[in-house]
Amino acid sequence: MDESVAFLGLIDSYVPRLTDQGKARWQGPDLLERQLLSHCIAHWKAQSGAGAAALARLTSLSGQATLPDFETLLKLCRDEELLYEELAQASDQQLHHYLDREVAHGHALAHYQLEPLGLPIHLFCAEQRPMAPTGTSPTLGWGEVLPKGQLRCVSVPGDHMTMMQAPHVDTLGRSISAALHAVPDTPPSTPAYQSLLAIQSGRDGHAPLFCVPGAGDSVTSFIGLAEALGPDWPIYGLQPRGLDGRSAPHSRVEAAAQSHVQAIEAMYPHGPLHLVGHSFGGWAAHAMAVKLQARGREVVSLTLIDSEAPGGDGLRSKPYTATAVLERLIEALQLSAGRSLEIDPQVFADSDGDTQLHLLQQAMVRVGLLPPRLAAQALQGIVRTFASAIRTVYRPEPGGYSGRASQVLVDDPQLDALDNQLEQASSATGWQHLIPQLTLWQGPGNHFSVLKAPDVYSLAAWWYDGLAIGVGETQ
Repeated sequence: MDESVAFLGLIDSYVPRLTDQGKARWQGPDLLERQLLSHCIAHWKAQSGAGAAALARLTSLSGQATLPDFETLLKLCRDEELLYEELAQASDQQLHHYLDREVAHGHALAHYQLEPLGLPIHLFCAEQRPMAPTGTSPTLGWGEVLPKGQLRCVSVPGDHMTMMQAPHVDTLGRSISAALHAVPDTPPSTPAYQSLLAIQSGRDGHAPLFCVPGAGDSVTSFIGLAEALGPDWPIYGLQPRGLDGRSAPHSRVEAAAQSHVQAIEAMYPHGPLHLVGHSFGGWAAHAMAVKLQARGREVVSLTLIDSEAPGGDGLRSKPYTATAVLERLIEALQLSAGRSLEIDPQVFADSDGDTQLHLLQQAMVRVGLLPPRLAAQALQGIVRTFASAIRTVYRPEPGGYSGRASQVLVDDPQLDALDNQLEQASSATGWQHLIPQLTLWQGPGNHFSVLKAPDVYSLAAWWYDGLAIGVGETQ
């Protein structure tokens, strides 16, 4: 959203890993049913002998390999008076909604990945913690995971609940106000972000190409295209924000496009230009074309290279967990490298975030995608920008761009001929809904090899030859 954040305050919040109960707790079958039994077991355990019979029955139910469906189990618990009062008073629909929200929250918490943040974090901690086990971190785990000096810990009278009630809530309010007043008027400086990078300068008389790479990729992915087109064409890459691991990626296609357009106009304020987008970069390139045309700029051509249509049922615009993001990234890296990274899927899925990053780094070193001396932390920028891209939703209005546009289609080696045909037809239909004048070209290779020799020479020849072809014609 590109909004400045000057203050972050946490009220008695634990680091997620201390409360998430692990990934395994929130996956598999019967999650709602087991959550219902978990609530009831915890209640009757606290009743000592008075709840012995109910506890024995609930324990027997929870030990079954296959549980009844939620409606059947809930009716059984009502009939046998296994629900405690608060649950018994709720309707079936209310209980289903409540437990479903709990399971979703637990799943999200277990898969939450802390990202770097360039400002102080204020933690308002309850002074009393009667139920905390011995050895609990006084900073609720934040002091162990944040860089030294980033955490500001403020003690507040009361426990986790009473600190939010009178009279302690007044102290909490004053503490938050004091912390807010201590924030400097000048926000902390953010790392310099330069999106526009020259790939080759070219010669006068040629409209420049501005190229946007795919999810988690760099402008260096277009070096092969520059070589194939020859030295006459000025070619620039628009580097996604966040690849450096210091800045946050754009979370909206429109925001990234606006940033890229500003960079273009600062360097090249007048004259015709070409836009090229690969994969997710096709979305940004389309949004840029819309904005540039609205400003009166001449977009000679828009080229979408194996770019999934926005709003479709593809791999993007989904709420991927941190683990699922890395699994998608591994698939992309294997396709790019042309070989398996040989990462055990189950071991990877069961590992925590830091271990997963190390497993990925070691595998990339094994296949030659990374030099051995590069630390796993160096991958954080790539992972974060890749994650932001594949989670991003883009729903542009049809007709926003009226210029020349082409889509390059390539086969997915993991699909058979029929499935490739269906997937490409779906993508083409989706883009043609937005850009009716879109022309299509079946390119060589796959998603990554189309930008590498020898396939990129066919791509360059098609693009160059297409400059003389009228709008509406298809090669």
